[in-house]
Amino acid sequence: MRHESLFRKDHVFEIREKDLLGRIGKLHTKNGILETPYLFPVVHPKHHIVLPKEIQEIGFQAVMTNAFLARKAFGTDPGKKIHELLDFNGIVATDSGAYQILIYGGIETTQTEIIRFQEQIRSDIAVILDVPTGLTNNRAHAEKTVKLTLQRADQAMECILEHDILWVGPIQGGLNLDLVTKSSKHMDEKNFPILALGSPTQIMEQYMYRQLVNMILTCKTWIKPSRPLHLFGGGHPSMFALAVSLGCDLFDSASYAIFARNNRYLTPNGTIRFEDLEYLPCSCSICRKLDVKDIRDFPKEKRVRALAIHNLNVCSGELRRIKQSIHEGRLWELVMQRARAHPRLFESIYELRKYRSLLENYSPFSKKKGIFFFDQLDYIRPEIYRFRKRLIEEFTLPAKSKIMILIPPPLTKPYEMDKNLKKMKEIIKERKDVHICFYDVPYGPIPIELSDVYPITQTETANTDNLLVRLDVEESLTQYVKKIKCKTVVLHGSDQVWSREMVLKLRKQCQQAKSKMCISYYGDDMWSKDAMLKLNSTLNSRKTKREKRS
Repeated sequence: MRHESLFRKDHVFEIREKDLLGRIGKLHTKNGILETPYLFPVVHPKHHIVLPKEIQEIGFQAVMTNAFLARKAFGTDPGKKIHELLDFNGIVATDSGAYQILIYGGIETTQTEIIRFQEQIRSDIAVILDVPTGLTNNRAHAEKTVKLTLQRADQAMECILEHDILWVGPIQGGLNLDLVTKSSKHMDEKNFPILALGSPTQIMEQYMYRQLVNMILTCKTWIKPSRPLHLFGGGHPSMFALAVSLGCDLFDSASYAIFARNNRYLTPNGTIRFEDLEYLPCSCSICRKLDVKDIRDFPKEKRVRALAIHNLNVCSGELRRIKQSIHEGRLWELVMQRARAHPRLFESIYELRKYRSLLENYSPFSKKKGIFFFDQLDYIRPEIYRFRKRLIEEFTLPAKSKIMILIPPPLTKPYEMDKNLKKMKEIIKERKDVHICFYDVPYGPIPIELSDVYPITQTETANTDNLLVRLDVEESLTQYVKKIKCKTVVLHGSDQVWSREMVLKLRKQCQQAKSKMCISYYGDDMWSKDAMLKLNSTLNSRKTKREKRS
């Protein structure tokens, strides 16, 4: 079919680096390459708080404007490219006017007219005229918006003439995840170069981040990873890290100007009313040169402009920070920092537990740096989830192993280099039936054969007595004991490691697995000469009993 060749563009999106579902990529347009993740500052076709070319000077290579409003401002045939109309020589994306449909219920134009107009003004990226679902509990309305948007996508693919524009296929459904699934599947099949998740603006305005997480990850589940995903209306820096970690590559927003008009000062952690500021906690071009009093004394128009420039700088800086975090493999750490900026953001992290397999599938197997573990929420991390999942599903003990020694890890990393561990290995060097397994937060059981696998020794853990963490680790250990079915489990450690509750749980699991459990040492120094002698004696006693049975 004609539209299949129209939308099959090779090398539109090139992925350079990844972390979680986030990626640094290159989006190839007819007017240049755009590095993602990227925010399109939305500009009015005529009325500018900050001129588009000034936005470019701040560091933005591309802007977005509204094709419907541009058509009203410049006429149906302006005779110029949108770049000339905006006095902007970078990349220009145009929205179709669907947001006006969401707000006002309709617009006075057709999809064919909007597509032709975007082709006439030579947009680099353009959106078809979809029908947004918005924030609604009306199921019938949501179904209608999905149906109409998919119909319009088919119509658009038949009437588009300009092949070098990157056309965007919007995904609708709102809070109805089954409709998001349906829309994602069908839109992904239509081979649009860019896909976009519609209807999040009103949801984000209500701080419904848990619902937003489900919408994004439902969408990501069903679209090809090679497709860049645009989150319509995502424009607050505090949520960029979360959205990028979920797989969003592109954003657009006029929030920098809207907040400025309302006397609001953006930060990576939230929004501050300007009248509440005593100091400017920023080093952008505005905040370096001025203080709070200077800006407060400005005439309103000048103050709004100053705040808008600051807000743009904050957004740009946060995206650079996110890219650096992806490069370092530390995106999760940044997400957790930002999540604590607001309770609604924080609670959204819990939703990720449902999508741990999806996160793990797309996360790198190794990174340039280690990982940090702070509390139970970090168990969602794909690195930890991957290790524990594969340990249970894939790891098998050496064939002759009958006895497992459970010990806390040595202090030296990598563990194999620790002098105390070498003493223990010397004791058991003739015992082919003995298997050493470390026990530590956050991984739980760590067979010595896997102790040098990333990210075990590259993990830094906060030494806090967190009950939920301890319970989780204990559960992972009992699962491991159940799986391996050793004849004997030997606990060797201190009372600081082996709590009474843990010993009881482990003993119960051994009984269920028809294994024996014994404690070789339970004191202050598990590596002392006395502790090693007791370990040797315990192992010899197990050997003696085995010989008697034979």
